[in-house]
Amino acid sequence: MGNATDLPITEHATDTHGVTLVNFALFDLVGLQLSPRMRDLGKITMGRFGSRAATERSWPLAGRLLTRRFDLDLIAEQFDDLLRLAGSIKFGQATASLIVGKLSASSRQNAMAAALKESA
Repeated sequence: MGNATDLPITEHATDTHGVTLVNFALFDLVGLQLSPRMRDLGKITMGRFGSRAATERSWPLAGRLLTRRFDLDLIAEQFDDLLRLAGSIKFGQATASLIVGKLSASSRQNAMAAALKESA
């Protein structure tokens, strides 16, 4: 977002330092793909929708990495605000760097930041 180019950017590659829950969620919300190179993948906490057993059956190799269950209720409560946030970024009302900085620094007490991090 905000790059001065005529090329249609649909995917962004980054190394480990660019991997945050906020980045993953925002990329998804604005319809882009974040493709990070992640060091120590086995040490990263990733989320799942269903039970641990069902996830491991569905994805025998990756399922054991999906250790945290998403809080879908929190995401649903904040979904309208998350869409407004994504629209603000996509249509240039707010810069992505400002939003990422503010939300990454937010505590879990900020419901929208918590829902965004939860949806990643």
